[in-house]
Amino acid sequence: MTLPNGIPNADTFERIFETISPTILANSMRWMLSSDEIAGKIVAFDGKSMRGSASDEHRGFHVLSAFLTDAQIVLGEITCEEKSNEITAIPELLDMLNVEKSIITIDAMGTQTKIAEKIIAKKADYCLALKGNHSSLHDDVRLYFESEPIANTKQTVEKGHGRVETREYFLETEIGWLYGRERWAGLAAIGAVKSTVMVKGKTVAETRYFLTSLTNIDDFTRAVRAHWGIENQLHWHLDVTFGEDSSRVRNKNAAEGWNVLRKLALEHLKRQQFGKISIKGLRKLAGWDSGFLERVVFGDGAAEK
Repeated sequence: MTLPNGIPNADTFERIFETISPTILANSMRWMLSSDEIAGKIVAFDGKSMRGSASDEHRGFHVLSAFLTDAQIVLGEITCEEKSNEITAIPELLDMLNVEKSIITIDAMGTQTKIAEKIIAKKADYCLALKGNHSSLHDDVRLYFESEPIANTKQTVEKGHGRVETREYFLETEIGWLYGRERWAGLAAIGAVKSTVMVKGKTVAETRYFLTSLTNIDDFTRAVRAHWGIENQLHWHLDVTFGEDSSRVRNKNAAEGWNVLRKLALEHLKRQQFGKISIKGLRKLAGWDSGFLERVVFGDGAAEK
């Protein structure tokens, strides 16, 4: 392909992205997985604001993503103007995806009866964080775990960088006593995770609580641990590796389109095994070496063809 008039300038790219539908862009470029490939795997739902997209007319756009934690790829996303809109955006995103037989994890904002009902209707399981936005239910669950012996438990210990973290997982399936349980479709258990961190002789402990349709302690453990992958493996890279918060693209179509492309670029770069070079380093290498860029975009072997 030749460009007789040279590479288009930034304004041209901006005008193009303002007219392209982000949904069409994502659907045409993203590898879509079948239900067999996500069965039993964790799909974490979480949002991230693009701070630089704010203008006098609107706040920074907030993108809710569905992240397949095992493969570290985004299955889909939806954009809203505020984090509080995640409550309505989650069911919309669920309707866009095939999540059958997967395990959906969502933070406390998305712990809503209608969202649990939607997940069950999609034939998936859920693990929902429980915090003060459901104060009575949260207090009942907290008091239960503080006062009753729990038989179904698991413990993990991680050491590194002068830090020792012990996690104790508790799962209780006998919840006939729980007031209001019938409002939560598919609710089969309540869970708790106590994290104790020792750093430089100081100890900090925290306990988190969950509502879940899972009844197996190993599945519950895996779901709780995997949920944070969307922060560490996706949102962190969007900010640090790709500088998304520094972007000043304020048109909704363009901002969401660039968000999709950053995620796709991240997924392609993660597939490359190139020594110990960081993702940021691989990104720079792709900019310097057209052969490596072809390998990133089209897969291994493309650069040699």
